[in-house]
Amino acid sequence: MNIRTAKWEDTQAICDLLKQMGYPQPLTLIQEKFEILHNDANSQILVAEEKGKICGFLSLYFIPQIALEGDFAKICYLCVDENMRSKGVGRLLLQEAEQQAKRRGCDRMELHSGVQRPLAHQFYLREGYIEAPKYFRKALN
Repeated sequence: MNIRTAKWEDTQAICDLLKQMGYPQPLTLIQEKFEILHNDANSQILVAEEKGKICGFLSLYFIPQIALEGDFAKICYLCVDENMRSKGVGRLLLQEAEQQAKRRGCDRMELHSGVQRPLAHQFYLREGYIEAPKYFRKALN
């Protein structure tokens, strides 16, 4: 299993993985967003590749903190192909993201995971994450 930085050629696989997560979007949108994130120094997209096939990805964002010494990294998306789950792919992606965050001066990782994803919650708990239940959101439409 190889964990590496995503390339433009990976956008179709990322699009397919997002569909498995319940985010069916046109490839053109994924490519547009990929280009924005790829050119943002605070963004990192990782892919897990085995035998030339993308079997997972993680989108990470580094967020500077004005009032604290350490910054934090936010996992925006973590998806493993449904045929590769429970085989260590997610753990490898998470470990690489955590190492990158440490190198960037982050002292913590954060993520949000919807209530409809109880298996993902079990995964994060096994990986040492704790639940932080207060989260507020407002739609801006």
